[in-house]
Amino acid sequence: MIILGIDAGIEGAVAALDGRTGELIGVRDLPVMRDRSIAWIDGGELLLMLGDLRNGRPARAYVERLQAMPRAMGGAHTAISRGLTLGSILATLSIAGIGVELVTPAAWKRSLGLLQPKATPTARKRESLDRARLLYPTAELDRAKHHNRAEALLIAHWGMRDWRGEIATAAA
Repeated sequence: MIILGIDAGIEGAVAALDGRTGELIGVRDLPVMRDRSIAWIDGGELLLMLGDLRNGRPARAYVERLQAMPRAMGGAHTAISRGLTLGSILATLSIAGIGVELVTPAAWKRSLGLLQPKATPTARKRESLDRARLLYPTAELDRAKHHNRAEALLIAHWGMRDWRGEIATAAA
């Protein structure tokens, strides 16, 4: 079983692990389409990417559950973009025949010891990068901007542990 972790966002990423061995198969940035100020995930390109990562094997996707926050981070426009992004990802996974588990950031971060409410966003990103580099030293995570790849890897790692029954509570 291939375990996919998806950091759902315009600057998000997808990571693939072999669920049995924990071996890193790959990590890639999500393909994006744009129309002026609106952006979403390119479903056709994502479908090809998923096929390449799966290589004919069954898969399960763990997708970060996005929350609409119209009063924060850019208002309603951002909420629409986040909805288009998540919808594009979920539709593509459905077309690919891949089962989906939505997981809140709090669930996977708490399980990995990354939940730090008082930390700055930069510190949180750095901590995700550091943890992913420790767990998957061969992953291409050499730049600070790769924090979304790191989070996709960490979601996949959490998903692998969940799939194996190593996590007591299901994704929320």
